[in-house]
Amino acid sequence: MKNRLLALMLISGLTLLVFTAGSLIVPSVLFMFGISITKLHVGLVIALAAGVAWMTVKMLHLEHPVRYWGVALAASALLFVVCFWISGSFYDLSYDGQAYHQEAVIYLADGWNPVYDEALSVPTGHSLWINHYGRASEIASAVMYKATGLIEHSKVFNLLLMVASFFLSLSALQALRPEGSITRAVVVAALFALNPVSIYQAFSFYVDGLLASSLLCLVALACLIFARPGWLLLSAYSAMMIFTMNIKFTAIAYAGVLTIGLLVVLYMSEQFGRLKQLFKVAAVGGLIGIFLVGYNPYVTNTLTKGNPFYPLAGEGAVDIFETFIPRNLETMNRFEQTVNSYFSVMAGNSSEKIPTQIKLPFTFTERELMAMSAPDAAVSGFGPLFSGVLLLSIILLGLGFHYRKGAAMAALGVIGILAISAFVNPAAWWARYVPQFWLIPLICVWLGFSYKGNRLITSTSWLLIAVIAINTLMVSGTYTYYQWTWNQTLRAQLAEIQTVQGPVKAEFTYSWSNRERLAKLGIAFVEESPLACEDKLVLIRSGTSICKQPE
Repeated sequence: MKNRLLALMLISGLTLLVFTAGSLIVPSVLFMFGISITKLHVGLVIALAAGVAWMTVKMLHLEHPVRYWGVALAASALLFVVCFWISGSFYDLSYDGQAYHQEAVIYLADGWNPVYDEALSVPTGHSLWINHYGRASEIASAVMYKATGLIEHSKVFNLLLMVASFFLSLSALQALRPEGSITRAVVVAALFALNPVSIYQAFSFYVDGLLASSLLCLVALACLIFARPGWLLLSAYSAMMIFTMNIKFTAIAYAGVLTIGLLVVLYMSEQFGRLKQLFKVAAVGGLIGIFLVGYNPYVTNTLTKGNPFYPLAGEGAVDIFETFIPRNLETMNRFEQTVNSYFSVMAGNSSEKIPTQIKLPFTFTERELMAMSAPDAAVSGFGPLFSGVLLLSIILLGLGFHYRKGAAMAALGVIGILAISAFVNPAAWWARYVPQFWLIPLICVWLGFSYKGNRLITSTSWLLIAVIAINTLMVSGTYTYYQWTWNQTLRAQLAEIQTVQGPVKAEFTYSWSNRERLAKLGIAFVEESPLACEDKLVLIRSGTSICKQPE
Protein backbone atom coordinates (compact mmCIF):
# COMPACT_ATOMS: atom_id res chain seq x y z
CA MET A 1 0.00 0.00 0.00
CA LYS A 2 2.81 2.41 0.93
CA ASN A 3 4.70 1.79 -2.30
CA ARG A 4 1.56 2.16 -4.41
CA LEU A 5 0.72 5.48 -2.74
CA LEU A 6 4.26 6.79 -3.22
CA ALA A 7 4.18 5.76 -6.88
CA LEU A 8 0.92 7.65 -7.39
CA MET A 9 2.38 10.71 -5.70
CA LEU A 10 5.42 10.67 -7.97
CA ILE A 11 3.24 10.29 -11.07
CA SER A 12 0.90 13.06 -9.94
CA GLY A 13 3.79 15.31 -8.95
CA LEU A 14 5.41 15.01 -12.37
CA THR A 15 2.02 15.48 -14.06
CA LEU A 16 1.36 18.76 -12.22
CA LEU A 17 4.94 19.89 -12.81
CA VAL A 18 4.73 19.27 -16.56
CA PHE A 19 1.31 20.92 -16.73
CA THR A 20 2.82 24.03 -15.11
CA ALA A 21 6.03 24.08 -17.17
CA GLY A 22 4.10 23.21 -20.34
CA SER A 23 1.83 26.21 -19.82
CA LEU A 24 4.93 28.32 -20.44
CA ILE A 25 6.84 26.21 -22.96
CA VAL A 26 3.97 25.45 -25.37
CA PRO A 27 2.83 29.07 -25.91
CA SER A 28 6.44 30.35 -25.97
CA VAL A 29 7.34 27.98 -28.80
CA LEU A 30 4.16 28.93 -30.68
CA PHE A 31 5.01 32.61 -30.23
CA MET A 32 8.04 31.99 -32.45
CA PHE A 33 5.66 30.86 -35.22
CA GLY A 34 3.53 33.97 -34.83
CA ILE A 35 0.75 32.18 -32.94
CA SER A 36 -0.69 34.06 -29.96
CA ILE A 37 -2.39 32.36 -27.00
CA THR A 38 -5.69 30.70 -27.89
CA LYS A 39 -8.25 28.59 -26.05
CA LEU A 40 -6.70 25.51 -27.67
CA HIS A 41 -3.41 25.99 -25.84
CA VAL A 42 -4.67 24.45 -22.61
CA GLY A 43 -5.65 21.29 -24.51
CA LEU A 44 -2.10 20.89 -25.81
CA VAL A 45 -0.74 21.35 -22.30
CA ILE A 46 -3.15 18.77 -20.84
CA ALA A 47 -2.16 16.27 -23.55
CA LEU A 48 1.52 16.86 -22.77
CA ALA A 49 0.96 16.32 -19.02
CA ALA A 50 -1.10 13.16 -19.64
CA GLY A 51 1.65 11.80 -21.90
CA VAL A 52 4.28 12.37 -19.24
CA ALA A 53 2.04 10.68 -16.67
CA TRP A 54 1.89 7.60 -18.89
CA MET A 55 5.66 7.60 -19.42
CA THR A 56 6.16 7.85 -15.64
CA VAL A 57 3.94 4.81 -15.12
CA LYS A 58 6.04 2.87 -17.64
CA MET A 59 9.27 4.10 -16.01
CA LEU A 60 8.15 2.68 -12.64
CA HIS A 61 7.32 -0.72 -14.21
CA LEU A 62 4.01 -0.90 -12.36
CA GLU A 63 1.49 -3.70 -12.67
CA HIS A 64 -1.83 -2.62 -14.17
CA PRO A 65 -0.28 0.51 -15.76
CA VAL A 66 -3.56 1.77 -17.24
CA ARG A 67 -5.17 1.71 -13.80
CA TYR A 68 -2.30 3.67 -12.23
CA TRP A 69 -2.37 6.14 -15.10
CA GLY A 70 -6.10 6.71 -14.74
CA VAL A 71 -5.96 7.11 -10.97
CA ALA A 72 -3.00 9.52 -11.18
CA LEU A 73 -4.75 11.64 -13.82
CA ALA A 74 -7.95 11.67 -11.77
CA ALA A 75 -6.01 12.71 -8.65
CA SER A 76 -4.18 15.42 -10.57
CA ALA A 77 -7.45 16.72 -12.01
CA LEU A 78 -9.06 16.77 -8.56
CA LEU A 79 -6.12 18.64 -7.09
CA PHE A 80 -6.26 21.11 -9.95
CA VAL A 81 -9.97 21.74 -9.34
CA VAL A 82 -9.38 22.34 -5.62
CA CYS A 83 -6.47 24.73 -6.26
CA PHE A 84 -8.44 26.45 -9.03
CA TRP A 85 -11.41 27.00 -6.72
CA ILE A 86 -9.29 28.30 -3.83
CA SER A 87 -7.39 30.68 -6.12
CA GLY A 88 -10.63 32.10 -7.48
CA SER A 89 -12.01 32.62 -3.98
CA PHE A 90 -9.51 35.43 -3.33
CA TYR A 91 -9.01 38.68 -5.19
CA ASP A 92 -5.37 39.61 -5.65
CA LEU A 93 -4.91 42.61 -3.32
CA SER A 94 -1.17 43.06 -3.85
CA TYR A 95 0.35 46.17 -5.42
CA ASP A 96 2.59 44.40 -7.96
CA GLY A 97 -0.09 41.86 -8.79
CA GLN A 98 -2.63 44.50 -9.72
CA ALA A 99 -0.13 46.98 -11.15
CA TYR A 100 1.64 44.86 -13.75
CA HIS A 101 1.44 41.08 -13.28
CA GLN A 102 -2.30 40.90 -14.01
CA GLU A 103 -1.92 43.58 -16.67
CA ALA A 104 0.61 41.38 -18.48
CA VAL A 105 -1.72 38.36 -18.19
CA ILE A 106 -4.58 40.34 -19.74
CA TYR A 107 -2.51 41.63 -22.67
CA LEU A 108 -1.10 38.15 -23.38
CA ALA A 109 -4.55 36.58 -23.30
CA ASP A 110 -5.85 39.34 -25.59
CA GLY A 111 -3.34 38.38 -28.27
CA TRP A 112 -0.10 40.21 -27.50
CA ASN A 113 2.83 38.23 -28.94
CA PRO A 114 5.97 39.48 -27.16
CA VAL A 115 8.23 38.02 -29.87
CA TYR A 116 6.81 39.92 -32.85
CA ASP A 117 4.51 42.64 -31.53
CA GLU A 118 5.58 46.11 -30.45
CA ALA A 119 6.48 46.70 -26.82
CA LEU A 120 3.46 47.62 -24.71
CA SER A 121 2.74 51.14 -23.50
CA VAL A 122 0.31 50.92 -20.60
CA PRO A 123 -1.17 53.91 -18.76
CA THR A 124 -0.10 52.72 -15.30
CA GLY A 125 3.54 53.54 -15.99
CA HIS A 126 4.59 49.92 -15.45
CA SER A 127 5.41 49.14 -19.08
CA LEU A 128 9.07 48.83 -18.11
CA TRP A 129 8.44 45.72 -16.04
CA ILE A 130 5.88 44.14 -18.37
CA ASN A 131 8.10 44.50 -21.43
CA HIS A 132 11.48 43.59 -19.97
CA TYR A 133 10.98 41.15 -17.07
CA GLY A 134 10.76 37.37 -17.34
CA ARG A 135 7.14 36.31 -17.58
CA ALA A 136 6.83 32.55 -16.99
CA SER A 137 4.06 33.07 -14.47
CA GLU A 138 2.19 35.56 -16.62
CA ILE A 139 2.27 33.39 -19.76
CA ALA A 140 1.10 30.32 -17.85
CA SER A 141 -1.67 32.33 -16.21
CA ALA A 142 -2.66 33.80 -19.57
CA VAL A 143 -3.17 30.28 -20.95
CA MET A 144 -5.54 29.57 -18.06
CA TYR A 145 -7.28 32.96 -18.33
CA LYS A 146 -7.82 32.58 -22.07
CA ALA A 147 -9.34 29.13 -21.58
CA THR A 148 -11.66 30.06 -18.70
CA GLY A 149 -12.17 33.83 -18.80
CA LEU A 150 -11.46 33.91 -15.04
CA ILE A 151 -8.56 36.20 -14.18
CA GLU A 152 -8.34 35.51 -10.43
CA HIS A 153 -8.50 31.74 -10.94
CA SER A 154 -5.53 31.93 -13.30
CA LYS A 155 -3.12 32.37 -10.37
CA VAL A 156 -3.78 28.67 -9.69
CA PHE A 157 -0.14 27.78 -10.43
CA ASN A 158 0.98 29.12 -7.04
CA LEU A 159 -0.96 26.40 -5.25
CA LEU A 160 -0.53 23.78 -7.96
CA LEU A 161 3.26 23.90 -7.83
CA MET A 162 3.21 23.81 -4.02
CA VAL A 163 1.35 20.50 -4.27
CA ALA A 164 3.74 19.20 -6.94
CA SER A 165 6.76 20.19 -4.83
CA PHE A 166 5.31 18.28 -1.86
CA PHE A 167 4.79 15.11 -3.90
CA LEU A 168 8.26 15.29 -5.45
CA SER A 169 9.92 16.08 -2.11
CA LEU A 170 8.26 13.09 -0.49
CA SER A 171 9.35 10.87 -3.38
CA ALA A 172 12.91 12.19 -3.08
CA LEU A 173 13.10 11.65 0.69
CA GLN A 174 11.87 8.10 0.32
CA ALA A 175 14.23 7.42 -2.57
CA LEU A 176 17.22 8.53 -0.49
CA ARG A 177 16.14 6.66 2.65
CA PRO A 178 13.65 3.95 1.61
CA GLU A 179 13.80 2.32 5.05
CA GLY A 180 12.92 5.57 6.85
CA SER A 181 9.63 6.42 8.56
CA ILE A 182 6.95 7.51 6.09
CA THR A 183 5.43 9.76 8.76
CA ARG A 184 8.66 11.69 9.16
CA ALA A 185 9.04 11.98 5.41
CA VAL A 186 5.50 13.31 5.00
CA VAL A 187 6.00 15.92 7.75
CA VAL A 188 9.33 17.12 6.38
CA ALA A 189 8.10 17.18 2.76
CA ALA A 190 5.01 19.16 3.78
CA LEU A 191 7.12 21.75 5.59
CA PHE A 192 9.48 21.91 2.61
CA ALA A 193 6.52 22.81 0.39
CA LEU A 194 4.93 25.22 2.87
CA ASN A 195 7.59 27.86 2.41
CA PRO A 196 6.38 31.10 4.10
CA VAL A 197 7.14 33.00 0.88
CA SER A 198 4.89 30.60 -1.04
CA ILE A 199 2.20 30.92 1.63
CA TYR A 200 1.97 34.70 1.83
CA GLN A 201 1.98 35.06 -1.95
CA ALA A 202 -0.44 32.20 -2.64
CA PHE A 203 -3.47 34.41 -3.33
CA SER A 204 -1.60 36.99 -5.41
CA PHE A 205 0.18 37.20 -8.76
CA TYR A 206 3.54 37.78 -7.07
CA VAL A 207 6.10 35.32 -8.45
CA ASP A 208 8.54 34.70 -5.58
CA GLY A 209 6.39 32.01 -3.99
CA LEU A 210 6.16 30.31 -7.37
CA LEU A 211 9.95 30.53 -7.58
CA ALA A 212 10.23 28.93 -4.12
CA SER A 213 8.15 25.94 -5.24
CA SER A 214 10.06 25.70 -8.53
CA LEU A 215 13.43 25.59 -6.78
CA LEU A 216 12.14 22.93 -4.39
CA CYS A 217 11.01 20.87 -7.38
CA LEU A 218 14.51 21.19 -8.85
CA VAL A 219 16.13 20.08 -5.59
CA ALA A 220 13.73 17.12 -5.29
CA LEU A 221 14.32 16.10 -8.91
CA ALA A 222 18.08 16.39 -8.33
CA CYS A 223 17.77 13.93 -5.43
CA LEU A 224 15.69 11.55 -7.55
CA ILE A 225 18.22 11.74 -10.39
CA PHE A 226 20.99 10.93 -7.92
CA ALA A 227 19.05 7.97 -6.49
CA ARG A 228 17.76 6.38 -9.69
CA PRO A 229 18.60 6.59 -13.41
CA GLY A 230 16.13 7.64 -16.06
CA TRP A 231 15.87 10.03 -18.98
CA LEU A 232 12.34 11.02 -17.92
CA LEU A 233 13.55 12.54 -14.64
CA LEU A 234 16.33 14.34 -16.52
CA SER A 235 13.78 15.72 -18.99
CA ALA A 236 11.50 16.83 -16.14
CA TYR A 237 14.47 18.56 -14.52
CA SER A 238 15.22 20.37 -17.77
CA ALA A 239 11.58 21.45 -18.18
CA MET A 240 11.46 22.76 -14.62
CA MET A 241 14.76 24.54 -15.14
CA ILE A 242 13.36 26.28 -18.23
CA PHE A 243 10.30 27.38 -16.28
CA THR A 244 12.36 28.57 -13.30
CA MET A 245 14.80 30.58 -15.43
CA ASN A 246 11.93 32.56 -16.89
CA ILE A 247 10.19 33.47 -13.63
CA LYS A 248 12.69 36.23 -12.86
CA PHE A 249 16.28 37.16 -13.68
CA THR A 250 17.92 35.86 -10.49
CA ALA A 251 16.40 32.44 -11.11
CA ILE A 252 18.99 31.82 -13.86
CA ALA A 253 21.75 32.01 -11.25
CA TYR A 254 19.77 29.90 -8.77
CA ALA A 255 19.06 27.15 -11.30
CA GLY A 256 22.66 27.29 -12.50
CA VAL A 257 24.15 26.87 -9.02
CA LEU A 258 21.79 23.99 -8.19
CA THR A 259 22.64 22.24 -11.47
CA ILE A 260 26.38 22.69 -10.97
CA GLY A 261 25.97 21.35 -7.44
CA LEU A 262 24.23 18.23 -8.75
CA LEU A 263 26.97 17.72 -11.34
CA VAL A 264 29.61 17.92 -8.60
CA VAL A 265 27.69 15.41 -6.46
CA LEU A 266 27.41 12.98 -9.37
CA TYR A 267 31.13 13.38 -10.08
CA MET A 268 32.10 12.76 -6.46
CA SER A 269 29.88 9.67 -6.32
CA GLU A 270 31.49 8.45 -9.58
CA GLN A 271 28.19 8.35 -11.48
CA PHE A 272 29.93 9.50 -14.66
CA GLY A 273 27.33 8.21 -17.09
CA ARG A 274 24.53 10.07 -15.35
CA LEU A 275 26.77 13.14 -15.06
CA LYS A 276 27.21 13.25 -18.85
CA GLN A 277 23.49 12.83 -19.38
CA LEU A 278 22.63 15.63 -16.97
CA PHE A 279 25.24 17.93 -18.47
CA LYS A 280 23.79 17.47 -21.96
CA VAL A 281 20.17 17.82 -20.84
CA ALA A 282 20.90 20.84 -18.64
CA ALA A 283 22.92 22.53 -21.40
CA VAL A 284 20.14 22.03 -23.93
CA GLY A 285 17.55 23.15 -21.39
CA GLY A 286 19.54 26.26 -20.57
CA LEU A 287 19.87 27.21 -24.22
CA ILE A 288 16.16 26.62 -24.85
CA GLY A 289 15.26 28.54 -21.70
CA ILE A 290 17.17 31.64 -22.79
CA PHE A 291 17.13 31.65 -26.60
CA LEU A 292 13.73 30.07 -27.36
CA VAL A 293 11.32 30.20 -24.41
CA GLY A 294 13.07 33.28 -23.02
CA TYR A 295 13.70 34.97 -26.36
CA ASN A 296 11.70 37.85 -25.00
CA PRO A 297 13.03 39.21 -22.66
CA TYR A 298 16.61 37.85 -22.67
CA VAL A 299 17.45 38.15 -26.37
CA THR A 300 15.29 41.21 -27.05
CA ASN A 301 16.69 43.01 -24.00
CA THR A 302 20.20 42.37 -25.30
CA LEU A 303 19.35 43.56 -28.80
CA THR A 304 17.46 46.69 -27.75
CA LYS A 305 19.08 47.64 -24.43
CA GLY A 306 22.50 46.00 -24.58
CA ASN A 307 21.93 43.77 -21.54
CA PRO A 308 19.79 40.64 -21.10
CA PHE A 309 18.89 41.69 -17.55
CA TYR A 310 17.69 45.19 -18.32
CA PRO A 311 16.33 47.17 -16.42
CA LEU A 312 18.14 45.69 -13.41
CA ALA A 313 21.56 45.81 -15.09
CA GLY A 314 23.32 47.76 -17.81
CA GLU A 315 22.90 51.37 -18.83
CA GLY A 316 20.01 53.05 -17.02
CA ALA A 317 19.72 50.22 -14.49
CA VAL A 318 17.12 50.61 -11.74
CA ASP A 319 18.14 49.77 -8.15
CA ILE A 320 14.93 48.28 -6.77
CA PHE A 321 16.45 47.69 -3.31
CA GLU A 322 17.82 51.15 -2.59
CA THR A 323 14.42 52.61 -1.71
CA PHE A 324 13.44 49.83 0.68
CA ILE A 325 16.58 48.63 2.48
CA PRO A 326 16.56 49.54 6.22
CA ARG A 327 19.02 52.36 6.85
CA ASN A 328 21.23 50.42 9.26
CA LEU A 329 21.74 47.65 6.67
CA GLU A 330 23.15 50.04 4.08
CA THR A 331 26.66 49.98 5.61
CA MET A 332 26.80 46.19 6.00
CA ASN A 333 27.94 43.54 3.52
CA ARG A 334 25.39 41.03 2.25
CA PHE A 335 26.32 38.40 4.87
CA GLU A 336 25.96 40.84 7.78
CA GLN A 337 22.68 42.10 6.33
CA THR A 338 21.32 38.58 6.14
CA VAL A 339 22.18 37.67 9.73
CA ASN A 340 20.80 40.97 11.00
CA SER A 341 17.54 40.63 9.08
CA TYR A 342 16.69 37.09 10.13
CA PHE A 343 17.43 37.77 13.79
CA SER A 344 15.35 40.96 13.85
CA VAL A 345 11.71 41.84 14.45
CA MET A 346 9.68 40.88 11.39
CA ALA A 347 8.63 43.93 9.35
CA GLY A 348 6.81 44.58 6.11
CA ASN A 349 8.11 46.35 3.03
CA SER A 350 8.49 50.11 3.58
CA SER A 351 10.18 53.05 1.86
CA GLU A 352 10.70 54.78 5.23
CA LYS A 353 13.99 52.88 5.68
CA ILE A 354 13.19 52.10 9.33
CA PRO A 355 16.22 50.43 11.01
CA THR A 356 15.89 46.76 11.98
CA GLN A 357 15.49 45.75 15.63
CA ILE A 358 17.32 42.66 16.93
CA LYS A 359 15.01 40.52 19.06
CA LEU A 360 15.16 37.54 21.38
CA PRO A 361 14.67 34.28 19.42
CA PHE A 362 11.42 32.33 19.93
CA THR A 363 9.52 35.57 20.69
CA PHE A 364 7.16 37.63 18.56
CA THR A 365 5.01 40.73 18.73
CA GLU A 366 1.58 41.70 17.41
CA ARG A 367 3.29 43.97 14.89
CA GLU A 368 5.06 40.97 13.40
CA LEU A 369 1.75 39.21 12.83
CA MET A 370 0.55 42.15 10.75
CA ALA A 371 3.69 41.92 8.60
CA MET A 372 2.56 38.45 7.49
CA SER A 373 -0.73 39.75 6.06
CA ALA A 374 0.78 40.96 2.79
CA PRO A 375 2.98 39.25 0.16
CA ASP A 376 6.07 41.37 0.71
CA ALA A 377 7.50 40.83 4.20
CA ALA A 378 10.98 42.36 4.08
CA VAL A 379 12.84 41.99 7.38
CA SER A 380 12.90 38.41 8.77
CA GLY A 381 10.52 37.40 6.01
CA PHE A 382 10.45 33.69 6.83
CA GLY A 383 8.31 34.25 9.90
CA PRO A 384 8.58 35.50 13.49
CA LEU A 385 10.18 32.30 14.84
CA PHE A 386 12.76 31.88 12.09
CA SER A 387 15.64 33.18 14.24
CA GLY A 388 14.88 30.40 16.75
CA VAL A 389 14.68 27.92 13.87
CA LEU A 390 18.17 28.95 12.74
CA LEU A 391 19.62 28.54 16.25
CA LEU A 392 18.17 25.04 16.63
CA SER A 393 19.42 24.15 13.15
CA ILE A 394 22.97 25.16 14.10
CA ILE A 395 22.74 23.08 17.29
CA LEU A 396 21.42 20.06 15.37
CA LEU A 397 24.13 20.36 12.74
CA GLY A 398 26.76 20.57 15.49
CA LEU A 399 25.38 17.43 17.14
CA GLY A 400 25.50 15.69 13.78
CA PHE A 401 29.20 16.47 13.40
CA HIS A 402 29.85 15.23 16.91
CA TYR A 403 28.22 11.84 16.43
CA ARG A 404 28.80 11.07 12.72
CA LYS A 405 30.76 13.42 10.51
CA GLY A 406 30.06 11.67 7.21
CA ALA A 407 26.30 12.31 7.17
CA ALA A 408 26.79 15.81 8.56
CA MET A 409 29.29 16.65 5.80
CA ALA A 410 26.82 15.48 3.16
CA ALA A 411 24.10 17.69 4.65
CA LEU A 412 26.53 20.59 4.90
CA GLY A 413 27.35 20.16 1.22
CA VAL A 414 23.69 20.55 0.24
CA ILE A 415 23.34 23.50 2.62
CA GLY A 416 26.42 25.06 1.05
CA ILE A 417 24.95 24.77 -2.46
CA LEU A 418 21.73 26.45 -1.33
CA ALA A 419 23.63 29.17 0.53
CA ILE A 420 25.83 29.93 -2.48
CA SER A 421 22.76 30.18 -4.71
CA ALA A 422 21.17 32.63 -2.24
CA PHE A 423 24.21 34.85 -1.69
CA VAL A 424 24.54 35.36 -5.43
CA ASN A 425 21.75 37.83 -4.79
CA PRO A 426 22.92 41.03 -3.04
CA ALA A 427 19.52 41.22 -1.31
CA ALA A 428 19.77 37.90 0.54
CA TRP A 429 18.41 39.70 3.62
CA TRP A 430 14.99 39.94 1.91
CA ALA A 431 13.30 36.55 2.16
CA ARG A 432 11.16 36.70 -0.96
CA TYR A 433 14.24 37.19 -3.13
CA VAL A 434 16.00 34.10 -1.71
CA PRO A 435 13.19 31.65 -0.84
CA GLN A 436 15.59 28.68 -0.98
CA PHE A 437 16.93 29.67 2.46
CA TRP A 438 13.83 28.01 3.90
CA LEU A 439 15.12 24.57 2.90
CA ILE A 440 18.27 24.77 5.05
CA PRO A 441 16.71 24.10 8.51
CA LEU A 442 14.68 21.20 7.12
CA ILE A 443 17.82 19.60 5.71
CA CYS A 444 19.17 19.74 9.27
CA VAL A 445 15.98 18.02 10.46
CA TRP A 446 16.37 15.22 7.91
CA LEU A 447 19.99 14.85 8.96
CA GLY A 448 18.86 14.46 12.58
CA PHE A 449 16.32 11.78 11.63
CA SER A 450 19.11 9.77 9.99
CA TYR A 451 20.76 9.15 13.39
CA LYS A 452 18.80 6.16 14.64
CA GLY A 453 18.85 5.37 18.34
CA ASN A 454 20.28 8.74 19.40
CA ARG A 455 17.64 10.27 21.67
CA LEU A 456 19.33 13.65 21.95
CA ILE A 457 19.46 14.21 18.21
CA THR A 458 15.98 12.75 17.64
CA SER A 459 14.48 14.96 20.36
CA THR A 460 16.22 18.04 18.96
CA SER A 461 14.95 17.18 15.49
CA TRP A 462 11.35 16.94 16.69
CA LEU A 463 11.73 20.18 18.65
CA LEU A 464 12.94 21.90 15.50
CA ILE A 465 10.04 20.39 13.54
CA ALA A 466 7.60 21.73 16.16
CA VAL A 467 9.02 25.27 16.00
CA ILE A 468 9.01 25.24 12.18
CA ALA A 469 5.41 23.95 12.16
CA ILE A 470 4.24 26.62 14.63
CA ASN A 471 5.98 29.29 12.58
CA THR A 472 4.28 27.97 9.42
CA LEU A 473 0.87 27.92 11.09
CA MET A 474 1.34 31.48 12.28
CA VAL A 475 2.25 32.68 8.79
CA SER A 476 -0.52 30.78 7.00
CA GLY A 477 -3.20 31.56 9.60
CA THR A 478 -2.42 35.28 9.73
CA TYR A 479 -2.12 35.66 5.97
CA THR A 480 -5.35 33.77 5.26
CA TYR A 481 -7.28 35.66 7.96
CA TYR A 482 -6.33 39.11 6.70
CA GLN A 483 -6.73 38.21 3.03
CA TRP A 484 -10.18 36.75 3.67
CA THR A 485 -11.23 39.76 5.79
CA TRP A 486 -10.06 42.26 3.18
CA ASN A 487 -11.67 40.22 0.41
CA GLN A 488 -14.99 40.24 2.23
CA THR A 489 -14.78 44.02 2.54
CA LEU A 490 -13.99 44.33 -1.17
CA ARG A 491 -16.89 42.06 -2.12
CA ALA A 492 -19.25 44.21 -0.06
CA GLN A 493 -17.94 47.34 -1.79
CA LEU A 494 -18.33 45.79 -5.24
CA ALA A 495 -21.86 44.61 -4.37
CA GLU A 496 -22.72 48.18 -3.38
CA ILE A 497 -21.46 49.50 -6.71
CA GLN A 498 -23.49 46.86 -8.58
CA THR A 499 -26.67 48.45 -7.23
CA VAL A 500 -25.93 51.74 -9.01
CA GLN A 501 -28.03 52.21 -12.11
CA GLY A 502 -25.94 53.24 -15.09
CA PRO A 503 -22.21 53.68 -15.61
CA VAL A 504 -20.11 54.95 -12.70
CA LYS A 505 -17.01 57.12 -12.87
CA ALA A 506 -13.81 55.28 -11.93
CA GLU A 507 -10.14 56.09 -11.39
CA PHE A 508 -7.71 53.17 -11.42
CA THR A 509 -4.34 54.84 -10.60
CA TYR A 510 -1.82 51.96 -10.58
CA SER A 511 -4.35 49.12 -10.94
CA TRP A 512 -5.81 49.29 -14.43
CA SER A 513 -6.20 45.52 -14.33
CA ASN A 514 -9.20 46.16 -12.06
CA ARG A 515 -11.12 47.13 -15.18
CA GLU A 516 -11.43 43.38 -15.75
CA ARG A 517 -12.68 42.95 -12.18
CA LEU A 518 -15.50 45.46 -12.72
CA ALA A 519 -16.36 44.17 -16.19
CA LYS A 520 -16.68 40.59 -14.87
CA LEU A 521 -19.31 41.80 -12.39
CA GLY A 522 -21.21 43.69 -15.08
CA ILE A 523 -20.32 47.10 -13.63
CA ALA A 524 -20.31 49.71 -16.40
CA PHE A 525 -17.81 52.51 -15.85
CA VAL A 526 -16.30 55.61 -17.39
CA GLU A 527 -12.71 56.44 -16.54
CA GLU A 528 -11.93 59.84 -15.09
CA SER A 529 -8.68 61.17 -13.62
CA PRO A 530 -8.56 62.92 -11.27
CA LEU A 531 -11.88 61.69 -9.95
CA ALA A 532 -14.10 64.49 -8.71
CA CYS A 533 -17.17 63.58 -6.66
CA GLU A 534 -18.40 63.82 -3.08
CA ASP A 535 -19.42 60.21 -2.61
CA LYS A 536 -16.15 58.56 -3.68
CA LEU A 537 -15.69 54.95 -2.64
CA VAL A 538 -12.08 53.76 -2.38
CA LEU A 539 -11.90 50.01 -2.96
CA ILE A 540 -9.83 48.37 -0.23
CA ARG A 541 -6.21 47.66 -1.18
CA SER A 542 -7.06 47.99 -4.87
CA GLY A 543 -5.85 51.44 -5.95
CA THR A 544 -9.28 52.09 -7.43
CA SER A 545 -11.83 54.78 -6.59
CA ILE A 546 -15.48 54.80 -7.70
CA CYS A 547 -18.16 57.49 -7.63
CA LYS A 548 -21.21 55.83 -6.09
CA GLN A 549 -23.60 57.96 -8.12
CA PRO A 550 -24.06 57.23 -11.83
CA GLU A 551 -22.36 59.48 -14.34
